[in-house]
Order: sequence, then C-alpha cells, then structure tokens
Amino acid sequence: MNDFQDTPATSGSTTTVAASLDPRAREVLDFWFGPAEAGITDVQRQTWFSKDEAFDAAIATRFGTLIEQALRGELESWGADPHGALAEILLLDQFTRNAFRGTPRAFAGDPRALGAASALVGSRGDLTLEVEWRAFAYMPFEHAESLAMQDEAVRLFTRLVQDAGRERFASMLDYAERHRAVIERFGRFPHRNPILGRQSTPEEAVYLSEPGAGF
Repeated sequence: MNDFQDTPATSGSTTTVAASLDPRAREVLDFWFGPAEAGITDVQRQTWFSKDEAFDAAIATRFGTLIEQALRGELESWGADPHGALAEILLLDQFTRNAFRGTPRAFAGDPRALGAASALVGSRGDLTLEVEWRAFAYMPFEHAESLAMQDEAVRLFTRLVQDAGRERFASMLDYAERHRAVIERFGRFPHRNPILGRQSTPEEAVYLSEPGAGF
C-alpha cells in the first residue's frame, strides 16, 4: 500500500495532478471538477446534486465504456495515485448514478467504490487532495447500507469540516449524519426499495410518504 504524506490540502490550495496520471483518469477529473487550474464553479456544484437528463446522457455517452471497465475492476491500477483513485471512485460511485439513474445498475459500482475509497483513506492519500475533491472520496461510505461505514462517513466529513472550516462542508456533514440516521433506523435506504425490487416494511412505507424522504 502506498503511504502518502499526512498533511491535509487546504481549501485554497492549488490542485496538482501528476503528469503521469492516466489521461482517461484526468478526463474524468476535468469533466467533474473542471480543469484543476481553473477551480470549481457554482454551476458545477449545482450540477453534481441535481437531476439533469442532459447531464446524465452526456456522462453515459462520453464515459460509458470507462464505467463498464471500472465495474469489471479493470481500472484498479489507478489507485496507485490519489487522483487516479478518486477518478475510479467517481466512475463507480457518481457516474453510475447518472448513467443508470433509476435502475439497479445505479448502485452496481458501490462495492468496488467502497473498496477504492477505503484503500485511499487507509493510505492517507485522501489528505493530499484539495478539500472539495476529498468530499467525493468519502461518498462511498455515505452510500453504504452499513452502520459501520456510515460512522466512518461521519468521521471523515467531520475531519473535512475541521480542515476546511467552510460552511459548504458543514452542510455535507449534516447530510452524512442524515444518511447515518436512516441506516441506524432501517438498516438500509428505503428509497432504493422500488428500484431494487425490495418490499418496503410498513415503517419504511410511512417514512417514504413523508416530505423530503430519501436522498
């Protein structure tokens, strides 16, 4: 396992991507975050967490082949570099949710994404990433239907807030805590039940009928 320098990047630091990074991984990062030297725009942030059919279609068209390769485990070598690991995580944890929205395949990459994220955090490579990029390295923990992984998500987002000291990340921590509360209560995410063909319990059905239920 690589062991990277345990010094968190700051919110104002410049993201430096190694020249040796696989150009396909760089394309993933540039698409999601914009060119490293340009910084992230508010429009990009809004796109990340919105349902946009055109954006979903663009990801499916442009990155469909890479997504399938990631799902087959063919991009695991990217994990040798923190930015490569993040690119693999994005393909498995975010791009799948766009390209396969509303279908079981939206969650097909979750186990591999969690493995890649766990390895990245275990090596402390996540701490070398710009803080807003780090948030997406932690999403697989937040998406896991496991209380232990939800505890890890809350821990990681708490540290992110401490390192960054910015309100944007406080809202992400709040979101992680809400995910954890659902898993603590139900052991799974009830809003996935219809997509995955799972029968909702009476308690889950009541929860799903409440305004704002699900994520």
